[in-house]
Amino acid sequence: MTPKDPETVQHVVRETKELITMLERTSVRRLCLDAGGFKIEIERESAQHGPAATVLVPADSGASPPKDKHARIVAPLVGTFYQSATPGAKPFAEVGGRVQRGQVVCIIEAMKIMNEVQSDVTGTVLEILVSNGQAVQFDQPLMVIDTSS
Repeated sequence: MTPKDPETVQHVVRETKELITMLERTSVRRLCLDAGGFKIEIERESAQHGPAATVLVPADSGASPPKDKHARIVAPLVGTFYQSATPGAKPFAEVGGRVQRGQVVCIIEAMKIMNEVQSDVTGTVLEILVSNGQAVQFDQPLMVIDTSS
């Protein structure tokens, strides 16, 4: 069977759907693998929205999946969102400002412990989705970053 064989494609689609179902029960946000002559990439936007992208590309096609130019930074734990280290201090990130991969963009306080949240992308902050001092849930989107800039 070749990757273009309809039976193979249907099998890979079925297997991918099962994989998505299994991943929904984990905290894994992104998975990439080569299987059945296809490159499969699954990325979950957040727990509430399920997979953000599922791309099936024949592995030998040389095509790469489309890249989303907007990335979301999500809460890695339940807690209280803070934009700066102390009240009145300069915010870690502001709308219109640039952030670098690995840069602290906010703090989430959980059980009196301040947890730094770092950006996993470089780009410009388009939107901050929560207010300073607001309670946030695990995997809740906090910021939108334009990675094309």
